[in-house]
Amino acid sequence: MEMMKTIKNHTEIRYFLGLIKLMALILLLFFLTRMGFYAYNQYLFPEISTASWLEILRGGLRFDLAALFYLNGPYLLLALLPLPFVFSKGWQLFLKVLFMVTNGAGFLAQLFDFVFFRTTLRRTDFTFFREFSNETNLGPIVLRAVTEHPFVVLLWLILMGLLWFGYGRISYKPSKEPSRPALTVRFFATRLLVWCLTAGLAVIAIRGGMDRTTRPITLSNATAYVRDPIQTGLVLNTPFCIIRTVGKPSLERLNYFPSEEELERIYTPIHRKKEGEDRMGPDSAEDVEKNVVILILESFSKEYIGSLNEGTGPSYTPFLDSLMMHSFSCTKAYANGRKSVDAIPSILGSIPSLEQSFALTPYALNKVEGLGNALKKRGYATAFFHGAPNGSMGLDGMARHFGFDAYYGMNEFGDKAFYDGYWGIWDEPFLQFFAATLDSFPEPFAAALFTLSSHHPFVIPKEYKGKFPEGTDPVHPCIGYADYAIQRFFERVAKSSWYEHTLFVLVADHGIFSRTNPQYQSATESMAIPLLYYDPSGTLIPKGERFEHTTQQIDIMPTVLEWLDYPHSYFAFGRNIRDTSTIPFVANNPSSNELFLKAFRQQYNNRLLDDRLTAED
Repeated sequence: MEMMKTIKNHTEIRYFLGLIKLMALILLLFFLTRMGFYAYNQYLFPEISTASWLEILRGGLRFDLAALFYLNGPYLLLALLPLPFVFSKGWQLFLKVLFMVTNGAGFLAQLFDFVFFRTTLRRTDFTFFREFSNETNLGPIVLRAVTEHPFVVLLWLILMGLLWFGYGRISYKPSKEPSRPALTVRFFATRLLVWCLTAGLAVIAIRGGMDRTTRPITLSNATAYVRDPIQTGLVLNTPFCIIRTVGKPSLERLNYFPSEEELERIYTPIHRKKEGEDRMGPDSAEDVEKNVVILILESFSKEYIGSLNEGTGPSYTPFLDSLMMHSFSCTKAYANGRKSVDAIPSILGSIPSLEQSFALTPYALNKVEGLGNALKKRGYATAFFHGAPNGSMGLDGMARHFGFDAYYGMNEFGDKAFYDGYWGIWDEPFLQFFAATLDSFPEPFAAALFTLSSHHPFVIPKEYKGKFPEGTDPVHPCIGYADYAIQRFFERVAKSSWYEHTLFVLVADHGIFSRTNPQYQSATESMAIPLLYYDPSGTLIPKGERFEHTTQQIDIMPTVLEWLDYPHSYFAFGRNIRDTSTIPFVANNPSSNELFLKAFRQQYNNRLLDDRLTAED
């Protein structure tokens, strides 16, 4: 008992406990303001089930922890410096002012969105300040908002009072400086240890997890916890959204074509179904109900595919080479981004990444069409598979946003004996799991899988060492292993009842800037990738045909929907490659027709800015 009393009264212990209590107070206020935000805007969020609320609150805690350290990281690190002056009155006053200013600003933004969210249907981010940076009447606008909604100011003053009162009552400030703390080894060692632990916790919270595959979470990760994009407003908090978008390039509203009619005539992302329009494929009612399976292949550059290089170099993909002989294969296909995170919006949503990754921008929370959302209108079950730890790269949230509801990751696979030690489950066992799970799905279904074994640090299972060509690059054996895993997948699903009436799409997530081949060392050709469409029955797509014009990842969604004779209008920045009335182009390649690219860019920028990424039927 005496020892517990001694520990409790110890200066450093009481100081650390005070800081912990302060951070707990901030988390509590984030929770209360989230519930207040919901109560004030409840009409925007009808019929949220208990299960959905649990997911929203789970995601909210993740973003609140990130915001907590974004706002208070500097304060904590300065408060925990292992130096004697931290106990001086001047330094303690500075810390209090810093705490009040940063958290006061954060909660002012949080409360501001009680009202402003109704206008934009999204949390405020840093683009708000850019949009009003040149406005001379911003002062009167803010003053008008304050007078119309005085409760926001009142709530903020109450929160500031709670922070001030809480700081005075919770935080521990010794009445006098401990004797010679700079010379105390225990003081320095304890402080340094706690400082390092706090820095580590801050990194983990800001990244959104401890797994090495987790990047700093961003706004689009919130979609993993909701079914309706507007509900991301309940998961996110405004300080996080503002801080996370600082420094992100904003889109400029373009006006190359003042006339909407002229713009639509040159280029439009709205694909309208015309009355009496004939389908592109064979006239068969069962084709409408074909399943769709998309394999997204990690780092499969065109350079590695022998059949796409006309025998000018070695092939590391013997199975893909053979499959292309029975597929509709594209010889001039390009990625619409350079990172894995760019591939999902491009492939599943027909939205490219241009100067910045679409998934990392505030516009990623826009309402989108997406292949999954479109097919669900036709009664399709949808799912996304990735063998990495659940939540890796935010793929779960992005996939759901584009309509792929169920998610299968390392958790669902359930056997860590097949973990590669770096990224996730080896491709071969995970693709077998994919095949077995597809057998349990009701038809029609649409499913996408993202492979991972052909990724740095370029390792393959021990039992396959020496089985695949070493090549001239560390990735080459991994490409061979992934190709073999795909072969084993097709051998497995060829025996399934759904195989013959399924449309398969195989495409890489991005290309690679070649280390040795000059052909793939240019900005354009380093984005060249394999892309093929395979119909085992041959009733929908001709076998062995090659498409020799340029195409890109964003063409996949419109091409698939048109082949399935999709009966609704839909939104896609890409084109149906079988449509001879439209011009083949690549959004990321400036060598295309200048007038067309101006029209494309105006549609892209302005529609992202205005949240117009869907088509009304």
